[in-house]
Amino acid sequence: MEKNSKYDVVIGLEIHLESKTKSKMFCSCLNDADERRPNINVCPICMGHPGTLPQINEEAIDNIIKLGLALNSKISNYTKFDRKNYFYPDLPKGYQISQFDYPVCREGFLDFKTEKGVKLVRINRLHQEEDAGRLVHASDGTSMVDFNRAGLALIELVTEPDFSSAEEVINFAKELQLIARYLNVSEANMEKGEMRIEVNLSLKEKGERELGTKVEIKNLNSFKTIEKAIAYEIERQAEILEEGGTIVQETRGFNDAKQITISQRSKEDSHEYRYFPEPDLPPLLISEERIKTLKGRIPELPQGKRLRLEGEYGLKDPKTIEVFVQNKDFAEYFEKVATEVLNWMQHKRIDKEKYFDLIKLEANYLTSDLLGLANGEIIDFSEKIIPENFAEFIVLIHNGEINSKIAKVVLKDMYDLKKDPTHIIEDKGLKQLDDEKEIDKIIESVLESNPSAISDYKNGKLASFQFLIGQIMAKSKGKINPDKAKEVLSRKLENI
Repeated sequence: MEKNSKYDVVIGLEIHLESKTKSKMFCSCLNDADERRPNINVCPICMGHPGTLPQINEEAIDNIIKLGLALNSKISNYTKFDRKNYFYPDLPKGYQISQFDYPVCREGFLDFKTEKGVKLVRINRLHQEEDAGRLVHASDGTSMVDFNRAGLALIELVTEPDFSSAEEVINFAKELQLIARYLNVSEANMEKGEMRIEVNLSLKEKGERELGTKVEIKNLNSFKTIEKAIAYEIERQAEILEEGGTIVQETRGFNDAKQITISQRSKEDSHEYRYFPEPDLPPLLISEERIKTLKGRIPELPQGKRLRLEGEYGLKDPKTIEVFVQNKDFAEYFEKVATEVLNWMQHKRIDKEKYFDLIKLEANYLTSDLLGLANGEIIDFSEKIIPENFAEFIVLIHNGEINSKIAKVVLKDMYDLKKDPTHIIEDKGLKQLDDEKEIDKIIESVLESNPSAISDYKNGKLASFQFLIGQIMAKSKGKINPDKAKEVLSRKLENI
């Protein structure tokens, strides 16, 4: 935007991820995001009743350590919990058990792709805390509190102010979401509140070293909302600065109806929360052995998968690679088919140098035709077509035994009937013609029926050639290989 060209945009993030655990952070109440009945998963501990004692959920600690390791963080051998004091209607204790000066993870980073190339963002910390409840606002103006969510294990990730655009923020958040799912530490569904993003945004004049006054935009729950909130806030702050005003440090929310950010309260500093060590929980000691064990459980992560799909399978198209990276089960199906393709190549004595050609063909049919049959939905495709049959289908196409038109018919029957391609081709009489005399006979018949098209072609109308090819394919019911049809037709037209 022209009027903002004199300012640099500086953004840092605070991201909350609900940890995927069976129970809450400090009690045995069920962690169930799908529970719709209010105040069912509650107990005296998560409701903060006097005399109750919290206990640390070890599964939650394992989750935050794994995420920290995946984000190249240092894991603290000594960490502790603190009380963060503030008063909201959905906070049953009147304070939140969180971490202040000794977080579980610190000094990490994540690099990810943007339109301008690879971007590295520093991660200040990941700390473990508990979630608050949820306010439900009724149409009559009253509000009710549902404490089912209160006490859930919550990972908070705090970045350094390394972002300069909404695009960078969204790409980072999407990559983090993907990593959390690969690790199985969080489902990170934004629509369910399992991943909530807060943007700290400020402007400074270009060339200035000192950062401007930051404004926090709370609880952004979709990538579109993030984009709109950042765009609006940049404009709002720029206008204030241009008019000689001062940016106030505050917390704002995004109003979906008006598409603007609105002031909620003045921004608290850390001392206003009156942090002090949680007296009911001892310091948590994390051994090197535990860290080493958890490191060994980290699976292949998204960036590793991207590199391997390109190197091991020769995939070059970033969009195709991303379909597989974003959908682990689909990628697993692709790799099973690729293994079977290699087996079929050996069976059919296909040169191994053709392997990447077949894999490219496989990827194209998986991400276009097969997804099309499923209406774009990623399902368990092995229930529809076993990998061996899909590999056989790819080899049949590569060998010219069926053309692309017949392939669509065969694939649909494979999908609907769960049969192998060879039997479908035999049962429906779809085998491609390879008898030279029969091919010659069909083409001669088309030429005899279309003398005007021959004349037009001889007079330089090249579209007539495609017309004749269409007639040949129609008469053969698609059974002649189009390349073969073109070769024979060209030869015959030259001799007329």
